[in-house]
Amino acid sequence: MTKIIAVMNEKGGVGKSATATTLAYLLAKRGKKTALIDFDGQGHSSIIFGVKNINKLEITIYTLLRKIMENEPLPEPESYILKTKCGVEVIPSNSQLFTLERNLCNVDFRERILAQYVDTIKDTYEYIIIDCMPQMGTPMINVMMCADSIIVPTQAELLSTQGIAELLKHYQIIRKNSNHRLKIEGILITMDSPNTILSTQVHKLIEQGFAGSVPIFKTHIPRSIKVAEAVLYHKTICEFLPNNPAAIAYEQFADELLKVQGEMEVCAVG
Repeated sequence: MTKIIAVMNEKGGVGKSATATTLAYLLAKRGKKTALIDFDGQGHSSIIFGVKNINKLEITIYTLLRKIMENEPLPEPESYILKTKCGVEVIPSNSQLFTLERNLCNVDFRERILAQYVDTIKDTYEYIIIDCMPQMGTPMINVMMCADSIIVPTQAELLSTQGIAELLKHYQIIRKNSNHRLKIEGILITMDSPNTILSTQVHKLIEQGFAGSVPIFKTHIPRSIKVAEAVLYHKTICEFLPNNPAAIAYEQFADELLKVQGEMEVCAVG
């Protein structure tokens, strides 16, 4: 069965796109048929995967959703899905997506438009990763309605962790009332500086505030300027510098996630 994972936090600048693209890359590297939906108008995931001028794209996730809203036929996936050298297939985005909230206002069943699109492609993939925009609204409700689970990246800073609490409020409402299968895969600490007092204090706050109610990944992603530098070459850190500490940590994170997925599958069969 296809696993749809949203990478989401209501605060920006927490390593969301880096996590989404690197996870997609590592899943493909491990032989999983993987797609990434760039669901952020900034288009960072599209840029990382090689789109050099996102605003010249003819077909994006926004234009696909507009067709569904207007009851128009969708183009063939081969005409717009970007096939990368690393094996990830990308549904790109650009600044048009910022108008989606306004355009959804008068649409029937507006919370399920993204799910309608995902239903047309999901049988092709084992994993679909969604890189989400940082603000909550109808577009993000769309994501929660179609996703199976959420990964919550958070920087090891106090303001970053506050976005988790707000996200969990919306998650609990959606899970209780609409998408009962939705769950939190875990909180992933990114841009970590493990030898600092601040980082240690934030780790304790996360554990005290969320441990027991929300899983927390054992793996932490260390801060590295090379993660940003890799974007200049349209690569994830794991492609650019596989021996970099952040790359190694992302490899461990992917293994940790897949181990949990494997244990869940065994439990489901049992």
